[in-house]
This record gives sequence, structure tokens and C-alpha cells, in this order.
Amino acid sequence: MFTFHIGDEVFAKACMNTEAVGMSDAPDDELAEQEGYDEHDYDAYDGDEPYDEGMPYKPPGSEGKETNLFEANVPKAFLIPERLRDKPYELIEAANDWHYAMMNDHPRNEFYRDCLRRVVTPESIVLEIGAGSGLLSIIAASLGAKAVIAIEANRHLANVAREIIRRNGFESRIHIINKMSTECQPEEVAAYGGTPTVLLSEILGTLLLGESALHYVMDARQRLVAHNAAVVPRAGCQFATLVESQDIESITSVRSWEGIDLGWFNTLQDTTSMVFTKQYGFRFSSCHYRELAARQAVLHVDFAYDVVGLWRGEMRQRVQATKSGKWGQGLQLIEDLSQAAAGMAPAPFVVTEGEWLILVTRYSADGVTLQFQLERDIPRAD
Repeated sequence: MFTFHIGDEVFAKACMNTEAVGMSDAPDDELAEQEGYDEHDYDAYDGDEPYDEGMPYKPPGSEGKETNLFEANVPKAFLIPERLRDKPYELIEAANDWHYAMMNDHPRNEFYRDCLRRVVTPESIVLEIGAGSGLLSIIAASLGAKAVIAIEANRHLANVAREIIRRNGFESRIHIINKMSTECQPEEVAAYGGTPTVLLSEILGTLLLGESALHYVMDARQRLVAHNAAVVPRAGCQFATLVESQDIESITSVRSWEGIDLGWFNTLQDTTSMVFTKQYGFRFSSCHYRELAARQAVLHVDFAYDVVGLWRGEMRQRVQATKSGKWGQGLQLIEDLSQAAAGMAPAPFVVTEGEWLILVTRYSADGVTLQFQLERDIPRAD
């Protein structure tokens, strides 16, 4: 099976993953060159015509977002700790689904500490978008920043962050603002010591821009920080790797049982959408898979300069299969459209070692959503 897997963390190295780049004079160019990414391979937004930038992602339980309480999602006969009753269901789900894993991702924490160490001085005023637990703000303060302003949209999470900050002795230097960053005004941010000189965020989703990181960083860059503020992380890159996995095939398709042919059910198989493994009920790391080609950079973002709407249309890249195998699914199921027949189940994409292929990446205008397609690179007759 052909799997596009998206890593859950900044340093995840699975089949499709997101990586962030720290501070550099030109990280975008260097990373693009290293990974064979050519910005001219896709149609870029030139600012001359309007685009649909979409509605930015709103974090779980943020103010102004409809609240579905945790208590309402638990059977009435069940005992619920008082501390959870008034919390938004989405917040508890997010905290237990990925916040703990993220905070315990030591390479991620070290990455941010190393980046901040390069830009934080005793005169630095740091603005963090999406305080969460307060961990990154504490790191910035521990490195000697004069002041840290941490914006957190969810009031419950903001209170948790305040307590963690207090318990670690930084309450006099870290200030929480409980709002969406897009609703904050420059003067209320500057009230805590001046205009921020460092812009910090970790609002990267499983997809690089899945939590609308560029929407919020761009807005803060333009309104809330100094024009020459250091941006951490400076850049990010999304990668895709082509893999074959019988484990994933067995979860996302059906053949037969006890001689009963069930294959027709595969006519409902979604080969259009990018789907997270959680929806299938497993983690990619728990599956056996075989890589069939080198990883490809499919989306690159410079958080210091890029604007929402940069991406549109598609990017086409030549990929050589390094092993023979059958392609077909993962987070996005890939079928051989050249073999498609009306009403029939999707045909697997079978590749041969050494064969050249075209990886097509399509983008929503804001870069939040990606779609993939695989084609054979057939030489044209002269």
C-alpha cells in the first residue's frame, strides 16, 4: 500500500512528516536545496488577484467557539471528577490525545530551547502564540528574556498555564493574555514591557499548516511585534514518503471472509481525502511498512515572510521507485486512476523498481490541506 503519513510532532520521521527549522539567514533556500524542493514547480500567489484564504483553525475550547462540555459527553451513570465537569470536551480530548505526547517529546523541547537560545537576550520581549501548558514561555524566560507575553485562547488552558508558570517561579516575567491572538491589540501586548522582539509559536498540526499556523504568525508579524522580530521557528517543511504496508491495507480495505467475496465494498474507499490515522484507530508507528522511494518535500513555509494564499494549483515532482511494490493507501489512499473503470473498486498502483513516477501535490489556497496523486512518467515521443 502507498501511504502518506503525517508525523504528529516537529521531529517525527514517519512516512509523511513535518519538520521545523530554527534560526538561519536563509533556512528556506537551504532546506529547499537539500530536499530537492523547487518553488517554481507550483503556481504561487502573486498578490494581484483575490484568493480564498479559508477560515482559520480555532483551537479547542477557545472563546467565541461553541462549547460542548465534557460532562455532556459522558453517560449520566458515570462518575466524573469535579475538575473535568466544566471543561470543553474538545479540550480534554486534545489534552489526552496529543498534548501529553507533545510535552514529553524531548527532542521537540530541545529544538525550541536551542532556537530560543540563539535569539533571546536580557533585553528580549517574547510573544508566544498558543501558550498551551506554558512550557515554551518558561523556556524563553529561563534563558533570560526580559518579559514573555503568552497568548492563549482557551480560558481553562490559560488558567492551567498560569498555575504551571507560578509553580516554576516565573509569574513576574510571564504574562498570559486569554484571547485569540487575532483579537489582541498592539497596545495590550506592549503594556508588558514594550513591543515584542521575538515571535514564538508551536501551532503546527499533523499537517504543517493544519492549525492555520501561517494565518496567526502572519497576523502577529504584521501587527503585534517589531518589524525585525526574530521568528521561531523560522521555517517548516512537509515531507511525503511512498510506502507499502499490508497492515494498513488490512485496516482500510476488505477482500473476503470464509470464501465470501466482499471486494465490492471497496467501491466506497476514499482515495480523495487526507485522513489521520486516529480515524482508522491506529498509530502509524505501530504498522509494518516498506519505503518504496526517497522522501519528497511537498510544502515549504517561511514563517518570517510568507503570506496566506501563497499556494494554489499543484506541484509536480519526478520520483523514482527504489523498490517494487503496490501503492494504495495510508492517510490518503492512492489509486491507479489510469485503470479506473466506472463503478469499479479502486485499482492499486503497482510500481516497478527503477520506474520514474510523477508525484502530484495539490494545495488549498491557504496551504492547510493537501491532496496527492501518483502518475507514471511516460516519456514523450519526439
